[in-house]
Amino acid sequence: MRASATSIVFCVTAAAAQPACGGAWLLPPGKGQAIVTTTFADARKAYDANGRLIETPSYRKFETRVYVEHGVLDWLTVVAEGGYMNFSGAAGPYDRLNLLIEETKAGLPPSLQTPPGPRYEGLGLGALGARTRLFAWGDYIVSLQAGVRAASPAARRFLDMRDAVQGDLRLLVGKPFELFGLPGFIDAQLGYRSRGQNGDEIRADFTAGLRPLPPILLLAQSYSGFAPRGGRAGVVAAQKFQLSAVYDVSASLSLQIGAIAAIGGVNSPAERGLISALWWRY
Repeated sequence: MRASATSIVFCVTAAAAQPACGGAWLLPPGKGQAIVTTTFADARKAYDANGRLIETPSYRKFETRVYVEHGVLDWLTVVAEGGYMNFSGAAGPYDRLNLLIEETKAGLPPSLQTPPGPRYEGLGLGALGARTRLFAWGDYIVSLQAGVRAASPAARRFLDMRDAVQGDLRLLVGKPFELFGLPGFIDAQLGYRSRGQNGDEIRADFTAGLRPLPPILLLAQSYSGFAPRGGRAGVVAAQKFQLSAVYDVSASLSLQIGAIAAIGGVNSPAERGLISALWWRY
């Protein structure tokens, strides 16, 4: 479960080298965090079946998501997510053809108007899950997270969901480290997600964080999805890369700003955008 379209790992690192929360780590009972993320993104091109960039109908989207983690027991952290989406896309060549067909069937003269593209505004993804620690080995921690994702029929088209409910299961591995005396961490997740628009998906998400200064956390994140069986589009693969910085305003409040871009893919949009977030820890 993550807070972005085709799925963000949030992990805050304390001034010491130990991560305070998120990713493979669990939260202490009664402790938690809420993260409100806003994303502005667009795409004017897409990766074709050979991974080459081609011109496609453009789109723009605005998303706001709320992601919450709460420690229930020493071995259990619950996670939840909800969001709002505004999507606006340009009409494709088949939209114009379909309009002409409908006008012909209705006995109307062909018009010169541009047909409307895909539009959606309303509630986006809703998700609920739980994470538990499997074991620790030295500095490594290994966890398992399972969850369900849901959306309305109108929203699913824009959220890579074929069914009303999806399952998401992932194995998480985290490790703190030091680089030239600076505290950091790595977090890797390998998962399975059921019934995307192009079938079941394999997910692989990676996060690396480093604190060059006590109040600043730098994040480099990679999000990958692969649908081997494919659907109407055939095999689908997507990889997004995100760079961001998080500034700790206080012990409980942080601000994040960054950029995200699809750096590769197969039958997937070449999306790019800006993200901002407000983190609150309690």
